[in-house]
Amino acid sequence: MNLSDILQLIQSEKIEEIALQFTDIAGILHTLWIPSEEITKVIQEGIHTDGSSLGVVDVSKSDIKLVPDLSSFVLLPPDLYAHKIARVVCDLYEPESDKPFELDPRFILKKVTRDVQNILGSSISCSASSEIEFFLFRKGENGQLVLIDDAGYLASPPADQGADLRLEITKTLRKIGILIEKHHHEVPHGKSEFNLPYADAVKMADTIYLIKFIIKLMASKKGLIASFMPKPFHGEYGAGLHTHINLRDNAKNQNLFVDPNGASGLSSLALNFMAGILKHAKALTGFTNPSVNSYKRLVPGWEAPVYISWANYNRSALIRIPPGKKKAARLEYRPTDGSCNFYLAYAALIAAGLSGLIDKLDPPPPIEENIYEMNPKERLQRGIGILPSSLGEALTELAQDNYLREHMGNKFFSKYLEIKDSEWRAFSIFVHEWERKRYLDV
Repeated sequence: MNLSDILQLIQSEKIEEIALQFTDIAGILHTLWIPSEEITKVIQEGIHTDGSSLGVVDVSKSDIKLVPDLSSFVLLPPDLYAHKIARVVCDLYEPESDKPFELDPRFILKKVTRDVQNILGSSISCSASSEIEFFLFRKGENGQLVLIDDAGYLASPPADQGADLRLEITKTLRKIGILIEKHHHEVPHGKSEFNLPYADAVKMADTIYLIKFIIKLMASKKGLIASFMPKPFHGEYGAGLHTHINLRDNAKNQNLFVDPNGASGLSSLALNFMAGILKHAKALTGFTNPSVNSYKRLVPGWEAPVYISWANYNRSALIRIPPGKKKAARLEYRPTDGSCNFYLAYAALIAAGLSGLIDKLDPPPPIEENIYEMNPKERLQRGIGILPSSLGEALTELAQDNYLREHMGNKFFSKYLEIKDSEWRAFSIFVHEWERKRYLDV
């Protein structure tokens, strides 16, 4: 859409307010509301806000400028608000210039995708999709969180108590051109999953944030809480965000990961790309699993992959090659969870894959056995590494990865580590109830 299209839509649909949305480094979605009459000025000049209150800049130079990306403009469905509201994603800029803000996660993803084009050609696009998993809770009589049901994998109503809400959400999303290819109840109690078709990585991240926003809003209207927390309860399965990636040549309408004669139907380019991800796997968790809670999910035996390996069907491996039509060949990176900043998770995975292309790395042989059942000696003999077991370990690995630092930007990298180190330290010195129960009588 161009400005003329948007002004015509605002007039014909009588749009009253526009939600300008962007994320901070941690992945929190922020919204600045403006009257629709102001959109021309904001598109042409941008609009300023306080970056220091978002923790991305110092209070002494606090302003950042929001500039709407017109391609993301969408009229929100009437199910969400009593008023006509549109939403548009914004890029962040330095306050008085056209210089992109180096700490903008969306800018980082765009930068990495340009790196791919610089090496493979301007017609190349990075395609992505994610399996969106979330829990549904209601508040109990004493304010405690209670899962909406105790159903299991592919459960049917009435056991699946989230089905009605999912159907309403998918209907709402279709009104704005977002197709949910399939949805269902997942393995744990109270957990649902949405699957999306492929899109350009930047557009996919924009879309996931919109879907997440709508899921939470519609759940709230039902008196429910939708949570993307990786591991809400001890002893239960968690929620992931399995991420699918491939590269496409748009000029040839060709999936560059396809080779019918290659290993697992993958091209040498795809295998190089996968090898790059495996090489940087430990550091990647700092972006794909960036919360303290992420590592309560990443433990062996709970269908969350922790072993650095790949396979065709083996779900205990880090990267899986999903079955299906060869033209849809892709890598499924399984550790990612919903606490990540989607722009940064995609950027880090693509940057890591790019390192495999640059250095023409080969992945190790696939591991089709259940890795959970192997003992440490067997894993060592097979060269199977393991992901960090805490956010602290992940940040140590990330800080040492100079390749990711270079491709994602030194200024951004340093700020990200500073923010996440602060989060890890805050958790590390907090005294938990588990500790009182265990150590009070020592």
